[in-house]
Amino acid sequence: MESSQTDTSTVLTESRNVLYGDPSQDITLQNVYQLLINMNGRLTSIETGMTQVTQMNRTLTTLAKNFSELKTKVNEVESKVQKINVRCEKSESEKTQHGNLDKQLKNLHVNNKEVNNNLQSISDFMDDFKVKHDNNVKDVKQIRSSVSRVANDLDDRTTELRSEIKSALSGAREEHEELRNKVIDLQCRSMKNNLVFTGIQETEHENTEQVVKDFIRKELHISDWIELGNVHRFGSGARAGKRGRPRPIVARFIFYKDLARVLSNTYRLKGKPFGVNQQFPDEIEQARKSLYPLMKKKRAEGCQVKLVRDILYVDGEIYNEERNVEDDIATNTQTHTKMSHTPDKNPVQKRKRTTTPKHY
Repeated sequence: MESSQTDTSTVLTESRNVLYGDPSQDITLQNVYQLLINMNGRLTSIETGMTQVTQMNRTLTTLAKNFSELKTKVNEVESKVQKINVRCEKSESEKTQHGNLDKQLKNLHVNNKEVNNNLQSISDFMDDFKVKHDNNVKDVKQIRSSVSRVANDLDDRTTELRSEIKSALSGAREEHEELRNKVIDLQCRSMKNNLVFTGIQETEHENTEQVVKDFIRKELHISDWIELGNVHRFGSGARAGKRGRPRPIVARFIFYKDLARVLSNTYRLKGKPFGVNQQFPDEIEQARKSLYPLMKKKRAEGCQVKLVRDILYVDGEIYNEERNVEDDIATNTQTHTKMSHTPDKNPVQKRKRTTTPKHY
């Protein structure tokens, strides 16, 4: 009997040595199970949401279930050991069962090694994954830095291109305006000796040049010979034999002095349905039309007014609408101040006169 107890004690001591490496340590499978549960929780908290971690959690859960089954089996083994101890106390015939228990413990040790190997493989996989993840993060940072540099270069180049385009457009506008002014000036020069006659009825098969000469002689009372160049009707209006406003006639004077003499006698047409005016390009004509109301207003105020091309001269000075509005406001303010202090006297300021420019 004592020999059987000694053999049983020896088996348990070897089992402790196999599991813990210390023959004095008690067999606590509960601690082993708790350790595995804690490892499962720790692995779950690493890199949440990753597919690999999910797979590891499933593996660990499976291992935990396996260990739970192992715990159940170990409990059964312990129960059997206890039964064996009882039986050993009663009979030595049950020694063979202790040999089976030893085999089961060895198998348990082998299974434990396999679990440790699996956990080591998982740990190695996680370390390798972390290294790759860190490398990917570095690559992404480098790519972002490169993209940022390229974007900054593009912004700088875009700013330069915009500046160049703006400068080129500004130069093109200035050149266009200069060419436009030159073209208008050339048109004005080519039309310098032209007069437009309006209100003269058109007849069929008329000699337009003779019609103009007769008009000058009868309506403007100029009997001297006037040399004309090209004379013709233009634009829209009533044709010969049709009712309505007749088409105007443009006549080119060979000598400018004849043109000036005709213009000086246009006062004789006042109250009549005729008109004589210099010919100008459309741009100049539109500008002159916008100045006509102001020209009449200044004449009504007693100013000496003259319209040369598209420039209005008032009392010998070029009229500037903004400057004259400011001058009128200042004059009205000064007049009001003087009237409030000296109501008995209101001196009239003389206008500054300059030499009227010659007609273009």
